[in-house]
Amino acid sequence: MLLKRALIAAVMLASSGLAVAQNPRFTIFAGYSYGNTPYGPGNRSNLNGWEASVEGIHFKPWLTLVADGSAHYGWNSFPISCVTVPVCTPAIPNVRAKEYTLLGGPQISRNRGNLRPFVHVLGGATRVNLATPGFFASSTKWTVAGGGGVDYKWRGPFSIRVQADYLRTNLFGLTQNMLRASTGLVLRF
Repeated sequence: MLLKRALIAAVMLASSGLAVAQNPRFTIFAGYSYGNTPYGPGNRSNLNGWEASVEGIHFKPWLTLVADGSAHYGWNSFPISCVTVPVCTPAIPNVRAKEYTLLGGPQISRNRGNLRPFVHVLGGATRVNLATPGFFASSTKWTVAGGGGVDYKWRGPFSIRVQADYLRTNLFGLTQNMLRASTGLVLRF
C-alpha cells in the first residue's frame, strides 16, 4: 500500500513538472536600484544598490504573490547626541548607511503585446545600519510599499523591467518616505 502511494505521488510530481514547463509559472527579476530617503532630520540620502524579486504563486492569471528584497548603500547625515558619544559637537557627521529591505504582497499585471504593466502593494521589514568611526546605530522596523512598473519583452524568456516604489518606514523613531527606482532583467520560466 505504501509503495502504491509513493508511485502515485511520483507520477503526479512528474506530470506537474511537465505542466509547468508548458506554462511558465515563475518570474525572477534582478537589477540596479536607486533609493532616496532621510534617516534623520535634514538632508536626504542618495543610495545605490540592487533589487531582486520572485513571482511564483498565481491566484488568478492577473494576480500573483511577489517576494521582493533590496539593499542600498551610501552616505547620510545623521545627528549624534551626547548620549551616544562622550563628546558633544554641533556638527552632524557623514555616516555610512546600509539598508536592507524584505517585502512581500500581491501584484496585478496584464500582458499588452510586448509590454506587461504591473502594480503592487507590499509589506515587510527594513533594517538600516549607520556607522562612522566611534559611532554605530541600527534600526529594524515594519515597512509598507506601493508602486509599479512595466516589463518589455526582449528575447525569448527575457524582458527588461523599469519600476518605481514608495516605501514608508519608521526607523530611529522618525518617519521616512523613501523613493526607490529599479531597472534590470526579468526571466520567466
